[in-house]
Amino acid sequence: MRLSFLGSCREVGRSAVLVESDQNNDRILLDYGVKMDGTEDNFPEHIRGRDLSAIVVTHAHIDHVGGIPIFFISGSVPLFMTRLTQDVSDVLLRDMINIARYNSNTDLLFDREVLGRMHRHTHTLRYTERVKVGKDSHLTLFNNGHIPGSAMALVEMDGQTMLYTSDMNATQTQLMNPVHPLPNKIDALVTESTYGTTDHEPREEVEKRYIEKVQTVLENGGTALTPAFGVSRSQEIMMVLHKYINTKKYPVYVDGMARKIGNIYKRYRTYFRSYGELRNALEKSNYISRDNTFEQRQEAKRANAAIVAPSGMLKGGTSRMYAEAILDDPNSAILLVSYQIPGTPGEILLKENKYVYNNNEQVETSCEVELFDFSSHSGKTQLIDFAKKCNFGDQERRIFAVHGEEETATALCNEMNELGLHAVAPTQGETYKI
Repeated sequence: MRLSFLGSCREVGRSAVLVESDQNNDRILLDYGVKMDGTEDNFPEHIRGRDLSAIVVTHAHIDHVGGIPIFFISGSVPLFMTRLTQDVSDVLLRDMINIARYNSNTDLLFDREVLGRMHRHTHTLRYTERVKVGKDSHLTLFNNGHIPGSAMALVEMDGQTMLYTSDMNATQTQLMNPVHPLPNKIDALVTESTYGTTDHEPREEVEKRYIEKVQTVLENGGTALTPAFGVSRSQEIMMVLHKYINTKKYPVYVDGMARKIGNIYKRYRTYFRSYGELRNALEKSNYISRDNTFEQRQEAKRANAAIVAPSGMLKGGTSRMYAEAILDDPNSAILLVSYQIPGTPGEILLKENKYVYNNNEQVETSCEVELFDFSSHSGKTQLIDFAKKCNFGDQERRIFAVHGEEETATALCNEMNELGLHAVAPTQGETYKI
């Protein structure tokens, strides 16, 4: 078995790992994402679809699925993922197409017709369902705790086994059950390293601080705006709000893609920590619908309420509209619940207390701004514990750290090596024989 690292090497984004057989022509591609950061190197290293036996998508985030459609412009590779990942990926990929239509700087290679071909070649799997792929290889998907429907992939090839965690989370959240190491013997582990040098604050404490701030804002007559990713984070925040806030007195408004993703989640029961609590939060929230959208949004802006709206970094989406309505209100607050990439409007707001308008004008804000670490990734200690608990078949215990900035990935590997593991942070294009 050989592992080739085509992307997400000493960086976050454009994930892609190729698993190749030494005994036959089996070649399995794990993820093929894009960065979407405006640079020319948005895609992983190129590979021809005709050379692949199968493609696996671990979850619906664009840095893992965004490049997959290019293999179906004229190809027909078997594609594997969970059914929920298929449904959410469809929403996000269609959104990519819509954005590209109105952005002259974005040139997508695929359209909705290509997405149709991609769906026709998709095989959906349940967790723990083992399937044969290629001539003599096998694939099994397991929950990895990251977002609903996400999975780590166990690949059996040439009498060897490798585990690709993709993005994973060992913390139980309101929305998700945590990842657990597998009893299966493995010969290699490919792990994410996003937070390879940082541990997260305990989730219970994050939720407590967040709810205390929301309650203070609401009791002072203000609006508590939570910009959040439409996939997973918005729904988790909705569950937290409905668990602790009197929503009959202080309503929860939800706008943007969070509404569409929530409707998809309601169709599935097995991907969540508590489907009943999720459904309760989804059904008791006040959604901004397609009908009377303007009037509903005006009502939400005026309300003494909590608002959940994408995007999580204030780069676009409806969260900007609500933020601009409360910038001058000292009783209101913008509560960020995800990592803010340097240079994004959310990061500038957090660090400099300045809001950046679409014309790049910056203004000082009077509303409160605070960050809460609702991460969906494992922290450093959790990553190391997971690796230590994996059932390696020999003493070499080979580990490859991807999906982390260079300093973070290499630091995590150094710490793992000190513990007797054999970890490396590969560079793009490197191949390792297992």
